[in-house]
Amino acid sequence: MEEFLEAMRHRFACKRFAATPIPSELLEGILECGRLSPSSFGLEGWHFQVVAGVDVRQKLFEACFAQEPVGTAPVSIIITVRTAQAYHPDGAFVRQRGERFPGQLEDFIADYRGYHDFLTATGRTDCWSRSQGYIAAANMMTGAASAGIQSCAIEGFDETQVLALLALDAQLWTVALVVSFGYPDEPERPKIREPLHELVSFF
Repeated sequence: MEEFLEAMRHRFACKRFAATPIPSELLEGILECGRLSPSSFGLEGWHFQVVAGVDVRQKLFEACFAQEPVGTAPVSIIITVRTAQAYHPDGAFVRQRGERFPGQLEDFIADYRGYHDFLTATGRTDCWSRSQGYIAAANMMTGAASAGIQSCAIEGFDETQVLALLALDAQLWTVALVVSFGYPDEPERPKIREPLHELVSFF
């Protein structure tokens, strides 16, 4: 627990990164933190798009309104997630994911169907899908910090440009988040947080 908390204490939103590349084994570890993240019903509706080439990094920088973290980071990971149509209980994606679990596939789908009906009725499916990407992002960012690699989560981007850059169909995919990673080229900023007793209530 203490090692994990220590990584969180020293993680900060880095705005300027050094040109030092991230070793491949550490990048793979960051991606593994994303892969092992929990997702609703275990559907893993995400795909991690790794942007490391100079040309594509420049295009992503422009699509993110020229934000410095994206321009200086050696790697940015675009977390894309499936749009609502992928999550239909009788669709191929849900069946493929459900077949991996022990027990009967039809039992899995029957259990999931009620939740899907709730999401559809409340118009929350796309929001729900996007929020799954944030879970993966948080784990990747903390995992990176444990290895001395900082990050910055970017929510300001032109989604049409980003999807075009990745050659993805906007009917099938949306961008949850862009996260830039690298070794910092600026001092660590102190972490400013409210005290725990202000943020927690027990019932």
